[in-house]
Amino acid sequence: MPISASPAVTAFSRLIANQQHALRPVVAAYARPTRLSFIHCHTTIPAAKHAATTSSLTVRGLATSSIIRAREQTSSNGVTAASAVEQSATDECRTQLRPDASLALAHQSLGKLITGWFVYRACSSSGLVRVAPRLLQLFARLRLAWASNAVVRRTFFAWFCAGENEREIVHTMRQLKESGIGSILDFSAEADLPAEATEGAAARAHANVKADAFAKEYFHGMHMAAQVAHAFAAVKITGLADPAVLYRLSEAQSALQQAFSAADVDGNGRIDFAQFRDGVLAAMPGGGRVASPSGLFAMVDCDGDGQVDWLDVQTALGMDNPLARPLYLREGEGPGAVESDVEDYERLVARARAVAQQAAAKGVRVMIDAEHTYFQPMIDHVAHILQREFNCGGTTLVFNTYQMYRVDALQRMRCDAERATREGWCFAAKLVRGAYMELERERAQTHGYESPINPTLTATHAMYDAGVRYLLQRIASAQAVGQAPPAVFVATHNCESISRALGLMRALHIDTVAEPVMFGQLLGMQDATSYALARDGLPIYKYVPYGPLDEVMPYLVRRAQENSAVASAIREEAACVMTEIRRRLLRRPLPMQQSASEAVGTTQ
Repeated sequence: MPISASPAVTAFSRLIANQQHALRPVVAAYARPTRLSFIHCHTTIPAAKHAATTSSLTVRGLATSSIIRAREQTSSNGVTAASAVEQSATDECRTQLRPDASLALAHQSLGKLITGWFVYRACSSSGLVRVAPRLLQLFARLRLAWASNAVVRRTFFAWFCAGENEREIVHTMRQLKESGIGSILDFSAEADLPAEATEGAAARAHANVKADAFAKEYFHGMHMAAQVAHAFAAVKITGLADPAVLYRLSEAQSALQQAFSAADVDGNGRIDFAQFRDGVLAAMPGGGRVASPSGLFAMVDCDGDGQVDWLDVQTALGMDNPLARPLYLREGEGPGAVESDVEDYERLVARARAVAQQAAAKGVRVMIDAEHTYFQPMIDHVAHILQREFNCGGTTLVFNTYQMYRVDALQRMRCDAERATREGWCFAAKLVRGAYMELERERAQTHGYESPINPTLTATHAMYDAGVRYLLQRIASAQAVGQAPPAVFVATHNCESISRALGLMRALHIDTVAEPVMFGQLLGMQDATSYALARDGLPIYKYVPYGPLDEVMPYLVRRAQENSAVASAIREEAACVMTEIRRRLLRRPLPMQQSASEAVGTTQ
């Protein structure tokens, strides 16, 4: 199937040109923050909550024009180094967050507190956490999985998950809502590449049946989330397709981006026809199928200036353009997709679109979860399709997730924000540090490629704070000229990052009425921080995992490993829980900083 300069190519080129704004800034590795036009974002925060939020954020502000004007430069390790004026202003306006453990724990029953104390103590034992996966496998081989499952269900599952049925799950969400905390409902079953490759029609049919079942579960999740106002639902794209298909398509998508970077020899973010032909097309799995490279370049070069940037290439040569799909198909046994992957890709997009349509009908917002780096190119691709379709017309429905422990995280986020501007949809991002660090590093070492993870924790902290700062500046710039801003979900357990974000929100005078900035933590983790944010009237959400125990087990293992990595903080959490247990047993009054009204509903 050759790709040539046909009338269909010309029509697609015109469609892309009409979707883009007239402004075509140079998209180098890191784009400069500018004042941009966004679609109006949906208002979801109640007026009373807005009043409390505005009160908590209103300060005598620092001068912020120099912050907004400051241009960030790329440092050699990939972490954005803010200008001195920007960084010093951020540090000066940092708001000290004061988590209150007693406020969070007062809402738990004595039995739940004992469970929490046991879980935290277990997580603080690095040796136990390290051998836990092997112990679970051993119990399964000995046909004793029922015993290990019983222990896990009454401990880790009870603390970190909402339940296994609708009644338990909705009850947990409503309890959080009563405390001013929203929910992000998360069906926590996970998919990954199988240990052994499975091929053939039967394996493909089984994978599609499983993906259809995942989609139905997401529909059910939307139904449950809709029972509590302003809720989110998380979606894992790996659940909506065969992971092997996602891997092959992501591999080809990565080849496209790597080829563009290699062709951009002068580093200005743009390439000409010769670089496109000899660098990009030659590196693609199906590049040999192109009958007319000049015709294909004309489709990408919408303004006809003889040069294209990465966003031009990414938009015009995506899998959603049928004319570009042969580029992704491998010849022989090399990397890339196979013919059947095209049909499975269409099924994936259809499932994802149906889930988003269900969410829109139910009034539920969608969080697209980030996953392993070898799936992420296609996860981002599907997220962009959904955001282009649903983040317009006055609503922001779909958020994409950025794992800031990745070396390329800030670059990807900034390019995606620019793409939203060009295509005219509202950019919405959730920022996390990341959940697969050890797996990613081990896989990179095993397969002999450079680790995609930042080399140090300090670099990840810097990358995370730079990402939050970049989006807050864009929000402030948009609001300053009366335009609807992008949205950012600050998902972190790091109090320093939260304090910096709060301080910068105050310094930039960000209006919070439409929730352009939200905060989030996982259920069962950093509850003191979550309840402190809710107390101050800030938009705070908990990730609320649910699902059958055997499906959720990988998630629980990761939570234990994540807690074990910060053992000192977990021991502190355990000590706070034990203090509350003793207070209950000795019938002592609540600490002075907590009013009696905050303890209403406590069950002993």
